[in-house]
Amino acid sequence: MTEINSIERDVLIIGGGPAGLSASLWCADMGLRSVVLDRSPELGGQLLRIYNPIKNHIGFETENGRELSGRFLESFKHVEHEHFVGIEIADLDIDSMSLTIADNRRFIGRAIVAATGVRRRSLGVEGETRFAGKGILDSGARQRKSAAGKRVAVIGGADAAVENALMLAEFAEKVILIHRGPELTAREEFVRRVIENPRIETRFNAVVRGFSGDQSLDTIELLDRATETAEDIAVDLAVIRIGVTPNSELLRGKIELDEAGYAFVNSHYETSASAVYAIGDLSNPTAPTISGAVGSAATAVKSVNAYFAARRFL
Repeated sequence: MTEINSIERDVLIIGGGPAGLSASLWCADMGLRSVVLDRSPELGGQLLRIYNPIKNHIGFETENGRELSGRFLESFKHVEHEHFVGIEIADLDIDSMSLTIADNRRFIGRAIVAATGVRRRSLGVEGETRFAGKGILDSGARQRKSAAGKRVAVIGGADAAVENALMLAEFAEKVILIHRGPELTAREEFVRRVIENPRIETRFNAVVRGFSGDQSLDTIELLDRATETAEDIAVDLAVIRIGVTPNSELLRGKIELDEAGYAFVNSHYETSASAVYAIGDLSNPTAPTISGAVGSAATAVKSVNAYFAARRFL
């Protein structure tokens, strides 16, 4: 039987995005020993997938998310901290406050802070996986020049989809914005610009049923929800922006989640399980922001510190 190597810390932080990094910094400030565990090969979380300028995080204005992530990491230059990346957590045991990872190491804590964030939602239709990187773009902002002179489909109707449509329309011959609802839900400023842009065609009450092509994407199958009629539309590229879903699989059955998988928390970011906290986008389905994630970490760690202090007097 393989021996399990146990590592004990005060606080186990799952996720190395803005919320997790902020929690680590606050733990250091409070004199709490913490460790950040992240499944990605580098710290930064979703920041590493933001390719457009960030101008609304107070105190910083950066060209993209990676630059902002670098600024955050600079905060740890003179702070004692412990971060592990490329870590796949095999099991979370609330009763023993432990995390076991794939190589049989086990991290044991006095509190757990979940900062696992969210991921982009997929359509789950035929061809979506096959044409990823072969016509289906990861980012309209980063790859917009590849749309020069091409026909591009953007699927979604909220801010992210509409913003991608506007950026791609600067280069594309035509952008087809496909939304399953009767009207766009993006902010008014974006909607107005879409209406005024002659290169953007909007298709309402329509859903994509599949992507097809030979070596690369060349067709999407579109279903009109009102008439139940389907048609094939020729496109060269596509971007899917239909919202996000929380990375809460590890927590399912361990803490209380809503129907969408977001963690229920109180004003201290405490979950339904004692000494387990959920911060950042994982517990904020209505207004996820970088600033909100950072702030939630500060509140949660202060709550953790108060929790530890109260238990010393029991």
